[in-house]
Parts: sequence; C-alpha cells; structure tokens
Amino acid sequence: MKLFVILALAVATVSAASLESIVQPGFPSGRIINGYEAEKGEAPYIVSFKTTSHFCAGSIIDEHWVLTAAHCLAYSSFSLVAGLHSRNNEADVQVRKVTSKNFIIHEKYGGGVGPNDIGLIYVEEAFNLNALTRDGSAAVGKISVPSGQYEQSGRGKLFGWGRDNSGALPNVLQTLDADIIGYNECKAALPSSAPIDPVNICSYTAGTADGACNGDSGGPLVLYTKSGPELAGIVSWGYTPCATTKNPSVYTGVTNFKLWINENIKNYKA
Repeated sequence: MKLFVILALAVATVSAASLESIVQPGFPSGRIINGYEAEKGEAPYIVSFKTTSHFCAGSIIDEHWVLTAAHCLAYSSFSLVAGLHSRNNEADVQVRKVTSKNFIIHEKYGGGVGPNDIGLIYVEEAFNLNALTRDGSAAVGKISVPSGQYEQSGRGKLFGWGRDNSGALPNVLQTLDADIIGYNECKAALPSSAPIDPVNICSYTAGTADGACNGDSGGPLVLYTKSGPELAGIVSWGYTPCATTKNPSVYTGVTNFKLWINENIKNYKA
C-alpha cells in the first residue's frame, strides 16, 4: 500500500521527478503497493468510509466509536461499512450513517499535511461486536489503543482498500507487512524539509515502495503484542507518486493521543 494524493490540475503537468518532492495527505484513490489479500476476519475492526464508493477507512475502538484521520472527515455525511471483506459482498456487514455532528476533529489539526491528523466518530447505533458471519468468524470487532506496555515499533501490518498496482480498487481487503519505526528514525529517513512531527510514526522498508496510498487514509497500522493487536498508527501522509517513492509512509502515532481520545469519549454528549 503506498499513500496519497489528488493533485490539483495545476500540478498535473509537473514532471515525475518534481512530483517526488511533493508531500500530500492521503485522499481517495491511489494504490496498494506490494500488498496482498488479507484473510477474512483478520481485521474485523476496520471500517470502510463510503459515499458513492470507498474513500477512506477507520478503526472501531468501541461499539460507539471509530478512530480515523482528521483529513478523512471532509464530507458532511457518509456511511461506515463494518465487517466488510469483499466489496461486492455485503452479506455480513453493518452499515451506519454518520454526519458532521458526530465528528470530533483534533482542535490543533490545521488541515492537509501536518501533525494532529486524528479524529473520532461517534456512532449512534452501536456496532454489534458479538455478531458472527455464516462461517462462524467474528464479523465486526474492536481494536485496542496502545496499552503502554509495549514499544510502538517493530513488525506490524497495514490494512486497506486503496487501489492496487493495476490502478483499480481491489475487491478484497488488502494487507501489507510493515516495519514500524519511531519519530527519530523516520525523520532521519525523510528529506530534511519533511513536515514530520514527534507525534508521528512511520512504516519503512529501505529501498522499497512499500507503504500506504490513497484510499488507505485513516486506516489502521497494527502492532501485534502479547496482549493482542494494538492500533499503533493511523494512515496520514506521505510522498507521491505512490508506486515509486521510497520514502517512509507517515502515520499519526495513536499512543501520543491516548489522553485526547479518552477525554473526548468521556466528555462527549450525544
């Protein structure tokens, strides 16, 4: 998967070499680079954001709450589709309509590329986390935010429905094995002008184009711990073009926002 960009028409004639230096947030379309099909039920916490088609993703952290990137909350209303694996088969999905009144965007998020790219969505009709699919697997589940017991780096996985190498949206949820690195290591691997912030973490495999892309925005970067999977990062931004850039992909580090998440959930008035 590799991240990001709907470029303005004014940029469309810029050379490919120049595009390498452009950093943009992840928006609809793009492609999963070097990913492969996820197992059904492997990520029951991922939700697809849908207007007429998929455009972003998020993660269920509670039956009433979805965590995503702030830049994904640009529409006044859309549907959350949980339990989705194949986009052409919605037999076991749970669909919830949400509007901007349900959104909490970080108060310090400035738009576009930058820190604090995190948002919460309150889901009025709770997700059924006990529902099973016809084959007995968990249709919809939740993922834990970081517990603080483990380092938020190491081998993890990225999930999403961003476009594949053919340029088409994949029918089946894709995943990518990802090496998760912290701020200091990521900063060293990025151009000196990169707008990275200490609240960010990255996925990076030197010399490859592996990573997230448009359509993966807001989705989960997962770290597997002894206590189970934790939501280490939220797909945020990176360099274009997805298929060729070998810079790290940048995520909002969830562990840096645990207090913000907990306080906003506690103080939310439906």
